[in-house]
Amino acid sequence: MMNAKTQGVGRSARALMMAFAATLMAVQPVAHACSRVLWAAPDGQVFVGRTQDWTERANSAFRVYPREIERIGAVAENPHKWTTKYGSLVLSAYDSGTHEGVNEKGLSAHALYLAGETDFGKRDPKRQGIGVMQWVQYYLDNFATVAEAVEAQKSFAFQIEPLILPNGFPTLVHVSLSDKSGDSAVIEYIGGKARIYHDKRFNVMTNEPTYDKQIENLKQYRTFGGDKPLPGERTPSDRFVRAAYYASGLPKPASRAEGAAYMFSVIRNISVPFGTGDPEKPNIASTIFRTVIDLTGGRYYFESTYAPNVVWIDYSKLDFSKGSGERELQVEKNIFSLNGDVTNLLQPAQPFVFGMNKR
Repeated sequence: MMNAKTQGVGRSARALMMAFAATLMAVQPVAHACSRVLWAAPDGQVFVGRTQDWTERANSAFRVYPREIERIGAVAENPHKWTTKYGSLVLSAYDSGTHEGVNEKGLSAHALYLAGETDFGKRDPKRQGIGVMQWVQYYLDNFATVAEAVEAQKSFAFQIEPLILPNGFPTLVHVSLSDKSGDSAVIEYIGGKARIYHDKRFNVMTNEPTYDKQIENLKQYRTFGGDKPLPGERTPSDRFVRAAYYASGLPKPASRAEGAAYMFSVIRNISVPFGTGDPEKPNIASTIFRTVIDLTGGRYYFESTYAPNVVWIDYSKLDFSKGSGERELQVEKNIFSLNGDVTNLLQPAQPFVFGMNKR
């Protein structure tokens, strides 16, 4: 941004400075802001909400996967192979992989950026591997609860290989897990090893710093043991505190639809509006969509910030049986023509091909 000293610079010089600044941003590590909040309502209903904050629309689409699909890891050498145990409804990104979703048993998973700290370790071709864009999907394919997924994570023999996205950004992510019992876990890879934070209390996740530091920071604020007032910046740490605070005060909903609305009220509060991104802080980007999953009621809501519509799919009504076929709805691309219940608009689709780094 130009200050008073640069206002007299000519057009060509200003253009050069802007191009130089854009180049600097392009080579900086990027950690785009996202937030995830889990809420177990007083009546036993459980909802998980998420903001997706990004520099561009990622062609997000609803995708239905049935049981017993044969999967192969999206890596060049020694891919891990598995067969899907559970069907799932997910949101794909860039036609390359899954960045969030829920399976038929009520286990949900979300991938959020954690730049700087994330390190999956150097790829060892002697070990089996999966692509990072399959990481979320692997949990949904194989486990019914957070506890099951966490226990399996402790003995994962395969590696996760990161990917460079079509826009040039690396997939430096951590993952949250939630289930309809209200259980929660956050999994991060630091120094090539998985760190697991598993407890129902861990109901909020944003971005950097690592989760242990986020928990310690939260203790400084009112309601959580400290004396600091509620923060208001767009940083991941401030959003973490606000999300935890507002989720802790939600009332008992009168219906599942009202419960979803309460969750939307929290994640809208921690969203980043258009035009408020910070060119000097590439970890702050505008919210491009929000989702709420009703884990106990079996409904998946989607709200694009480019349109005033909210749509949903009742995944409790979907056929996940073997051979029922993959189905898709290009929800982000067609959002202006969609509204309300879009369950019946899912269309048969060709088998999804997960993205991998080109060698």
